[in-house]
Parts: sequence; structure tokens; C-alpha cells
Amino acid sequence: MQQARSLGAQIKTKQRVRDLAEVYTHEREVNAMLDLVADMFPSEERPRDIGRTFLEPSCGAGNFLVAILDRKLAYVGFGALYRSVATFETAVLKALSSIYGIDIDSENVEQSRAFLRADVAQHMNLHLNTVPVSEGFWPAVEAVLATNIIRADTIKDAQRILLVEYRWQRRTGEVIRAWSHLKEPDGQLDLFGQTGDGPLGDEVPIHYGLLGDHPEPVRRQKSTSRRAGRTEGSQA
Repeated sequence: MQQARSLGAQIKTKQRVRDLAEVYTHEREVNAMLDLVADMFPSEERPRDIGRTFLEPSCGAGNFLVAILDRKLAYVGFGALYRSVATFETAVLKALSSIYGIDIDSENVEQSRAFLRADVAQHMNLHLNTVPVSEGFWPAVEAVLATNIIRADTIKDAQRILLVEYRWQRRTGEVIRAWSHLKEPDGQLDLFGQTGDGPLGDEVPIHYGLLGDHPEPVRRQKSTSRRAGRTEGSQA
């Protein structure tokens, strides 16, 4: 969105270039590079293909992240493929949760989160107009931004960086999260590489409206039913 893009159109100081090797990438170059991977984005033939993952290992102020989100949200419209607020919100969150950014500078991390948040807000206002979002939508946005846009040194911290994969379920609004480390087997970054102790994640699906209240993996609570003796899942 133009509003979010204008937020990222800042002049980098020589001090930041010297200290962080930070160089501003013009919107023209951003779009040219994304055009090279056009098949990673939804299209008229694949309008629901909004969940392909992107990792920007040095995201800066988020210029690439916002441009990626824009291309995904271009196919997420309220009243078209997504006829209810719940399905629309789920699609927006699915697009947002597929984008990851890492930066060594905390200011850049906060700016990236702010620009993505503004991009989502503009998209919601444009499509929903006076229709209110659900109570849990914005806490879910904040939860996704907290897990997906993080401060770290991608090269030095690759073995310690913990990322969350959002696996959206067939039932509207439900997701299962899986935590894993970004590591370098054979010198390559591995998005969602397995942890040494095996996968860590939710044992039962959680509705996006509860993501803000459940930053840690949700465990299955076992209780014996008098009638069926079955195991029941709980998000509490």
C-alpha cells in the first residue's frame, strides 16, 4: 500500500551505513526483484495461493516485507473469495504470517512491524469500511508480528533463532503453530529446520482470536469422558 511504502521511504545516514552496512533499496529495485519470483505470489489462476513463505534475513525497515505483503493482499478481498469477516480476517492473517524478517537493529525491527501493521490497517479499512473487525484480530496481528519479525544476527545466531510456522487448518480461523530453529545444514539456511529435541508446537488447533493470549504452545489436556473415555483438547 502506498501509505506503508511512504513510511519506508527514508534517507539512510552515513553513520548507519558505516555501522550496520545499511543501504536503502528503492521501490523500483524491490519490485524488479520480486518480479523474478512472480510464481511465488497469487495470480488470477491461483488467487488463494497466499501462503508461500518469504524470509528476509536482513529486512532493514521492511521495504521488501511490505511489498511482499501488498502482492499477497491484492488477492484478498472482502465479499469476493472471502464472504465473511472471519474468512477475510483468516486470509489476511495467513498472508501476514507467511512473511518473516530478521534484522540486527532493533529500530529496524520496530519500523518493519509498524509498516506491516499500517499496511494491514489500510487494507482492512479499504475493504471492510464500516464493518468492524473481530475482537481478536488485532491481538493476532501483534502476535504474528512478534514471532515473525525479530531482532537477531542471521549469520551468527542461525543456530539459536527460533521461528514459528503457522499451519492454517481447513476450519476457518484455526491454526497450528510449530516452533523450530533457523540453522545452517551444509552451509544453507533452513527455514523451519527441526530442533534438536524434535518439533515443538501446538498439540491442538487454536483460533486466531486466542493467539494474543497464548504466546506459548497449546497443550492437549486429557480428561476421561464417562461416556466415551475420549481425550479432549483444550486451548486453556
